[in-house]
Amino acid sequence: MANRKQEIKEYDLMLQKHIDKKDFIKISRTFKDREENIAGFLLAISKDFLLLQIDNEFLLDGYAIIPKTKFDSIRCNRYEKTLKKIHKKEGHLDSQYGIYQNISIKTWQDLFTDLKKADYHVIVECEDNDEPDFTIGPIKKIYKNKVGIQYYDPTGKLDVELTSVPYNEITIIKFGDRYSTTFRKYLRESTRKKS
Repeated sequence: MANRKQEIKEYDLMLQKHIDKKDFIKISRTFKDREENIAGFLLAISKDFLLLQIDNEFLLDGYAIIPKTKFDSIRCNRYEKTLKKIHKKEGHLDSQYGIYQNISIKTWQDLFTDLKKADYHVIVECEDNDEPDFTIGPIKKIYKNKVGIQYYDPTGKLDVELTSVPYNEITIIKFGDRYSTTFRKYLRESTRKKS
């Protein structure tokens, strides 16, 4: 047990070095034999979560929170160092790097409370389910073991009922990206009435 605690401490120190050096990293993730990798800048770590600023084709495009139990490895080699140089030369590290809201990543309840307070619409994915789930929308209710999100469909129609997503199924939470921050302006209420 003491050996495992030492391994965790050393791993967290390595993660903190990536934060301190503003390293560009690639996080490898595998679910049901599918790779779901993500890359960007690691901004914060906690006992249970990583907070990442996402790269999307040489642009910084929102953030992701990943449970530490939901990734395989982190890479920072010559390729990632080249991508960091590109972001630096494009001015992103001076103008866009970081997060300006206080988003706690201590517990599920803390992080969803802060995301709700900051009025983010979230994309919550459960990629490890037999049928992967994707839920997008505003956070409406925060429970002990799950979060209630008002899902909207690809036409921008908000569901009447909340979609409940159990914390133990969540593999990634994304927010502040161009997709959700733009689409939210064009949402409409469902005309369906509650039965």
